[in-house]
Amino acid sequence: MGGADAAAAMERAGGPPHLPFPGIPAQGNAMPDVDLLMKSHETATKTDQVGIRFLLGSLALQNLGRRKARTVLLLAAVAICSGAVFTGAVLLRSIESSMLVGFTRLGADMLVVPQGTLTNLTAALLTAEPTDLTLEDNMLGRLAALKGVRRIGPQLIFRTDASGYGHGDEPVDLIAFDPARDITVQPWLDSRLDRPMREGDVIIGGRREEPLGSEVLIFGKPLIVYGKLGKSAVGTHERGLFIAFSTLNDLREIMVNICGKKAPLEPHKLSGVLVELAPGATTQQVRFAILANFPDVKVIAGESMLTSIRQSLTILLDGVLALMLVMFLSTALMVGVLFSVIITERRRELGLLKAIGARSGQIIGMLLTEAALATAAGGLIGCALGLLLLRGFEHSLVYYLASVGVPFVWLNTGAVMLIAFSCVLLASATGAAGAFYPAWRTSREQPYDLIRSEG
Repeated sequence: MGGADAAAAMERAGGPPHLPFPGIPAQGNAMPDVDLLMKSHETATKTDQVGIRFLLGSLALQNLGRRKARTVLLLAAVAICSGAVFTGAVLLRSIESSMLVGFTRLGADMLVVPQGTLTNLTAALLTAEPTDLTLEDNMLGRLAALKGVRRIGPQLIFRTDASGYGHGDEPVDLIAFDPARDITVQPWLDSRLDRPMREGDVIIGGRREEPLGSEVLIFGKPLIVYGKLGKSAVGTHERGLFIAFSTLNDLREIMVNICGKKAPLEPHKLSGVLVELAPGATTQQVRFAILANFPDVKVIAGESMLTSIRQSLTILLDGVLALMLVMFLSTALMVGVLFSVIITERRRELGLLKAIGARSGQIIGMLLTEAALATAAGGLIGCALGLLLLRGFEHSLVYYLASVGVPFVWLNTGAVMLIAFSCVLLASATGAAGAFYPAWRTSREQPYDLIRSEG
C-alpha cells in the first residue's frame, strides 16, 4: 500500500491509532488526559517520598537501638537535666504563687498620704488612715511610672457612724480600693465566694461575723458579702468594710445627703496610695523620687527588713530561672559533641545512603529525628523522676511548712502537665539543635569521601 493509500485509509478510520499510556486506559480514539497524567505522577512521587521518610525514620530508630550503652547514657543525661528543670520550674511557680499569698500579707513597702496626715505606724502597711485630708487621683499615672515602683494600690477611707450598718450608730471604716491594682486587701482573704469580685460586693474585716453571700445594708443599699479577711492585728484592716471604687460611686450621692459634703466624698479623691517597690529599688531612692515629683505628700516607709526579704527572694527566683536555661544550653552542647562522634562513626553508612539517592536534606532529617526522639524520651523519663521528687518535697519540706502555719500553694494539675509537656518539647528541640551542625556538615560531603573514610 502506497503512502497516499495509507493516508486515505487512516482518514477513513478517523485518524491515526492511539496507544494507551502506561497506567492510563485508552478511551476510544481520544488523546490521554494531561491532568490525569500529572495527577498520576504526583501520586507516585508522594508515595515514594512517604516510603523514603518511613525508611529513614526506621533507620533512626534502629540506630538508637544499635548502640544501647551510648543511647542509655544519652537518655540518662537528658533525663537528669529535664527532671531538674521540671522540678525546679514547678517549685519555682509554686513558690511564686505562695509568695503572692504570703509576702503580700506583709504589707506594702511604702504608703503615700497627704501632707499633715497623722498615721498609726504598724508592723505592716495594709491600709491608709481615716482622715479628711485627701490626694487627687490624677497623680496615680505619674506615681506608677516612677523608677523603682513596681505597682501601686490606691485607697479611700471614710469613717462614719451614719451608715446604718450593724446597730445603726456603730462607727464603720468604709474602705474603697481598686481590685485590679490591690496590694493588701485580697491577699488577706480567708474565705470568699467562688467568683471574681464585682460591683455591689463587700469584703468584711476579720472581726466581722456576717456569713458569705449574705446581704448587709450600707447607707440603705444592700451589698453582698463577697469575702472575709483574716485577722491582721491592724485595727482598720480588721474592722473595715472593703468595697470597690465603682461601688463607692453608686453610694456617693446617698452618702453626701446623709453625711454632708466632706472632702473624702468628693469625686476623684484618695486617702492614700500603697506602693510596692521593684526588685533592686531602695526605700531612700523611691522616697526621694516621690517627694521630688509630689512635694505636698508624706511618705511612710514600712519595715526595711521585710522589703529586703521580698526583693531578695525575687532576685533569687530569677537566678534559678537563668540556671535552668544554662542547663538546657549545656545539654545542647553535650548532644552536639555526642552526635559529632556518632556521625563520625557512621560516615560510610551515610555515604552509602547518599550514593543510592538520599538527598542532603533527608540525611539531616534522619539524624535530627534520631536526636529529637532520644532527647524527647529522656525528657519524659526526667519528668517522671521530677514527679517523684515533688512527692518527696510534699512529704517533707512542704509538710513542715504547713505544720508551722506557712502556706505553700502548689500549682494545679493542668499547669504541672503544661510544664511537663514544655520540658519534653524543649528537650526534643534541644537535641535537634545540638545535632544540627554535625549533621549539616556531614551532609555537604560527597558520597565517595564519606564511603572511603575510616570513620
